[in-house]
Parts: sequence; structure tokens; C-alpha cells
Amino acid sequence: MTITDSDRDTFQTTVKEFHPQITEDMCLPTAVKNVLDEFADRHGSDSPLSLSDINDICDYRAGIASTSRNVPAKLDPEIEDYGIETKIMFNATFEDLEAIINDNDRSLHIVELDSAYFESVEGYDPCEGVDGYQWNHVVIPLTVNDETVLFYDPFEEIFQRSTRVDSLPTQRSKTQFYECWTAASSRWTMWLQRSDQQVLTSPRFKQEDEE
Repeated sequence: MTITDSDRDTFQTTVKEFHPQITEDMCLPTAVKNVLDEFADRHGSDSPLSLSDINDICDYRAGIASTSRNVPAKLDPEIEDYGIETKIMFNATFEDLEAIINDNDRSLHIVELDSAYFESVEGYDPCEGVDGYQWNHVVIPLTVNDETVLFYDPFEEIFQRSTRVDSLPTQRSKTQFYECWTAASSRWTMWLQRSDQQVLTSPRFKQEDEE
């Protein structure tokens, strides 16, 4: 099954408000911000955190990137009043990704790809140590079907600065995606979802039957 026009329409509608990363090493906090904002908007709430807040949560430092290691422990206290929490899964499968995407009570998720991913972007020639090339990279999958993964790459604005990149990377075959995903780490993925004990304070994310 290939990516359909409907898939692309949904993709464009979802990502049109996403923020691109503004520096080469800022993919993780940018992706977390986009995931949080989209989940909040989907459930009729304002986003609880600024990008600056999320930079701190991701231990972001300009020039040395950030780390996902402490994100759940640092993010959860900031979002618990909204009745949501951070989840992370290791050794995830494509079936796991599909289940997350199709669950309205779970946010979009982020995954980490090996830095070799940049080599697959036609026309892009990163300078080692400058353009994020030495760091693994975070993207946001939006569709997974039998053959292809459709994803948002927060690096898009930086790709656009290159006169040699004719089209932004938004999809890869499952084989290509799996290779970069596996080479980066233990195939982890991270998302937000309703906590088991929702906090009944305002503002909080609405349940579907409350709307």
C-alpha cells in the first residue's frame, strides 16, 4: 500500500502549524514542542509549555544538542495538572507506532534516527560537526502503512536553506526507516497520553465524550 492522497492531506493539515527547528542541534526539543502543541490543540487546550521550557526539560545547550534520557522525569511534573504523562517504549515495532498514531488519547510520537539519515536526503551535504551530522536525529511519524513511513522532519527549514535540496524528506520505505531507527538506538519511541489518574483541575485536556 502506498501513501494515499488522503494520507498526504491529513499530513499537511497536521504539520502546517508545526515549528521547524531553528538550529542544527535542536530537533528533540522542537519535536517535543510540536507533539505537545498538537495534542493540546486536538483536545481543546492551550499548550502548557513554551519552547524555552522544553529546551530546559531536554537539557538543550546550543552546540552540544540535548538528551532524551531525563525528559519523562522532568516533563511529567510540568504536565500532570493537564492529566497527561510521558511514555517511552524501547524495542518498538511498526505495529506499536501504528497503534499510537491511531489512538486519540495518545499524542503523536517521536523516534530517533541514526545520523546516516542525512545521507539519504538527495542534494544535502552536511558539514560534519556543523549541520547536526554527528548527532542522531528526531522525527515525528504520522502514517505507517505496509510499505512506507510518512513523517515530519523538524530540520525542514535548514534543508530549505540548501539550494541543492529540491524536495523535503517526508517519507521513507519501511526498510530504510527501520535501518536508521535501529542503528540509532534500541528503537525507542516517546509520546504523551492520558494519565491513569487524571487530575480534575483546569485547564486539562478534554476527553472525547466531554466535548
